[in-house]
Amino acid sequence: MVSTLLFVAAFCVVAVLVYMARYSSRVRAERTRLIDAPLAEVYVQVVDLNHWGDWNPWLAGDASQTLSAVTNARGSTWAWDGARSGRGVVEHLAMQDRASLLQRVQLHHPFAVRGKCTWQFSERDGKTEVRWNLRGRVGFSVRAFSRTIQESLLLDLRYGLDRLAQRVEPTDAPHYVMEHLGVREVPDCRYVYQTYEGPIKDLPEALKRITAELRRQLAERGVAEAGPSLAVYVKTNIKLHTTVCHIGMPVGAAEVGAMPVRELAAHPAYVLQLRGDRTALDLAWYLGMQRMVAEEIKPDQRITPAEHYLSDDAGAEITALQIPVLRA
Repeated sequence: MVSTLLFVAAFCVVAVLVYMARYSSRVRAERTRLIDAPLAEVYVQVVDLNHWGDWNPWLAGDASQTLSAVTNARGSTWAWDGARSGRGVVEHLAMQDRASLLQRVQLHHPFAVRGKCTWQFSERDGKTEVRWNLRGRVGFSVRAFSRTIQESLLLDLRYGLDRLAQRVEPTDAPHYVMEHLGVREVPDCRYVYQTYEGPIKDLPEALKRITAELRRQLAERGVAEAGPSLAVYVKTNIKLHTTVCHIGMPVGAAEVGAMPVRELAAHPAYVLQLRGDRTALDLAWYLGMQRMVAEEIKPDQRITPAEHYLSDDAGAEITALQIPVLRA
């Protein structure tokens, strides 16, 4: 009996090892951004690690930072450690003034990645093109999730370059701001809708088209809008970057004839507001879910997440992301 149990245990261990070995440990992420600022100004933000706490994508407000005595030379290091940020260290390995930079990067948490970053800087009509490339490996125990980790790193690099641009570009340049509002009570909502199914990148254009059509149909019926337009996400495939969602318009208790109607019950949700460019919505969802994990807020998967589309007094676009959570 004991020998049988040992055999089964050994077989399970071997099966797990064989299964994990099917996956590559390599992760590769690269992002390029054209920044409306002189090359020298952009370069110093990256090469001097004193500035990394102001724009890098891995640091949250709770983290402690440790810098080497010299922060802009070969061998310079910058490390961080925090409950929300996790832990990591960046080290300069080589540099070519205002042209390129090579770094060693170690991310210890929330997932372990070891690798190297390559930065390339070039001038484009008075602006600066920045290319940030990260190549590394994940630990054996998380090989099966290497694709997910790679997708996360792509979003990290994009967010970092966006924040870097906000540091140096003119104040009137188009930017976005994200505000974490925390857990809020979301009221019930009855809405008419049309279904969108397709790439996430095409959703902003679909929102304009479908919202305009819903408003036209409501006007024909003499029904007033009972709130801002919204999208309720029925199913999203992160790997394929596609989604199925209901794009809707609140109507309260009004009679709307043959228009399809759904109701979203009141529930608690983690709310994050994106002010500005809605092409950053995927980043907003990523950062919102990251914050929930860090703060140990558990999502309620029985309720579909939603976005509400608002605007401030100046007409600036505001998108309120609502991720349903379990009641405490």
